[in-house]
Amino acid sequence: MSTTSTAAYSTGWASIVVGISNLGLNEWAILIGIGCTVGTFAINWYYKRKEFQLMQAQAHLEDD
Repeated sequence: MSTTSTAAYSTGWASIVVGISNLGLNEWAILIGIGCTVGTFAINWYYKRKEFQLMQAQAHLEDD
């Protein structure tokens, strides 16, 4: 990795850390709420998809 690349990555990570450290309680609550909402959506989608696949497989077995 070149020196320029290392400096660029270091500057990028430093700006992210500074941005995160400046968040107040309200901003943290919003970010956590968004994260929980996305996580809930992903988990529900996964299990509904599995349920649909199971029902589809059962229907296919009944047809035979």
